[in-house]
Formats: sequence, C-alpha cells, structure tokens
Amino acid sequence: MQYTFIGDTHSAADDLKALLQAKAIQNSRLVFLGDYIDGRASRNGSSHPDALEPLAVLDIIMTRVNEYGDIALLGNHDDFWLQTAYGNDLSYQTWRLNGGARTWRQLGIHSSNLTVVADALKHDPLSRYTKFLAQLSLTWENNTMLAMHAGIDWAYPFDQQVRDDLLWIRDDYYFDQNRKWHRNLTKKVMITGHTPVQTIHDDGYGFIKMQADEQDVPRYLIDAGSRSGAQNGGIFALTLSEDGAVIAKNWVVNGQLLDGNQPYLQA
Repeated sequence: MQYTFIGDTHSAADDLKALLQAKAIQNSRLVFLGDYIDGRASRNGSSHPDALEPLAVLDIIMTRVNEYGDIALLGNHDDFWLQTAYGNDLSYQTWRLNGGARTWRQLGIHSSNLTVVADALKHDPLSRYTKFLAQLSLTWENNTMLAMHAGIDWAYPFDQQVRDDLLWIRDDYYFDQNRKWHRNLTKKVMITGHTPVQTIHDDGYGFIKMQADEQDVPRYLIDAGSRSGAQNGGIFALTLSEDGAVIAKNWVVNGQLLDGNQPYLQA
C-alpha cells in the first residue's frame, strides 16, 4: 500500500478538492496532518481574497475517514476548537487571537463569549464536527514511517512525548544546538506539518527534506503555507511507499495542481 500525507489545509476547501484529483493520490491511503480550520483570506501580492470554508474542509475529511478508511490527525488549531468546546479559557483566548474570531463568524457564531461559543460547538449543527475532532489521534505510524502534526521533543523517547509537543513544537524538533538539522533518532521516516515552509526556507518549494547527513533517515515538513498569507501558500501532498520511499509530490496553489518537485515562484 502507498500512503499520501497531506499538510495543513486551513479552510482551503477549493485547493483540497483540486489536490484530491492528483493521480498519485487515487490509489493511496491518505493521512491528513491536522489544522483543518482557521486561516487568512489575504495573500501577499494579491488583492483578491481567498475563500475560507472550514466546514467544507471538515466535511471532505470526514467523508474520507468514514467512507474510505483514511486517517486524520489532530492539529493545534483543531485542538483550539475541541478545548474551547470543553470550556478551556486559555485555549479559547489563544484561539480568539489566532483566527478563532474569524472562524466563529464562519461557523455562524456571532459572539465572543466563551460560554456562548462553547455551547454552540456542543450543539447542532456543529456538534458532529466536535465529536469528529474529539476522536482524532495525535500520531500515526507503521514499521517505517511516523507522522504527527508538529514533531517530537528529542530529549524524550517517543512513548514519553507530551500532547503539547506533538501539537506545537517547532525549532527544538527541527534543529540541533548548532541550528543544523537534528538527527532523526526514531530511525523512521517522519512527516509533519504545523510550520509553513516559507518561514524557514522561502525558496518556492512546498516541502522541506531534513537530514543531518546522507545516512540520516529523512524527515519531511509539508506545511506549504495554506491560507497563511504566503504568496505561494498552498496544500502539499507527499506520497510514500510502504517502506517510506518517495513516489510522488503534489501541491495546489490558487486552485492549480502542481508538480511538488518544482518550486512555485510568482513574478
């Protein structure tokens, strides 16, 4: 079996629909890496706002999970929704400052009161989305590959990772003390999202392959900056074989399906 890992979506239902038409994806088990909601409508260099459709994205992913047996992992933005529904004030406040207020309006919630927002997330028509997010795993793995939304803390073995790191970690996962790529201590091919690649290497590519040296087992960062404001922001898909070898790379920017092996640079 081959697996296609799909990076952060952030309410870009139009791009997700286009990505799912990619030939390499048709015979794959899909693994969505989280962050299905929130996002920015503005894009650098463009005066035309992008559509933000969080529920349409969730509908697509729920269909893929329930009808096709695909896998969806929880992202930190999805966890904002979940923890807010549970009445967690810190998650609610953090969400409000990171796209939540905009998302609430798109969900039909016209209040910024925690009790009102939490109540709306727990009742129809939104309760089914809350229940879906509540049953999502933080990690997925087989004998050769390991995926999660953000990464892991190398100071601890995999079975001792904490929830916040799996959802939030950035530099301590990517780099060693010398700001070089950290060696992959899991010995499995790792696939993560969470950090737009444009914030690390703004070279036009939608993915980053991280290796300490040629013998190091690769790690892939595939958050291609969907609805992040990046000019070339889009959704990336990495297709791997059962043993972690690369089969295909695809990504969608502005509704256009592209060869993920090539950079996308606008004049």
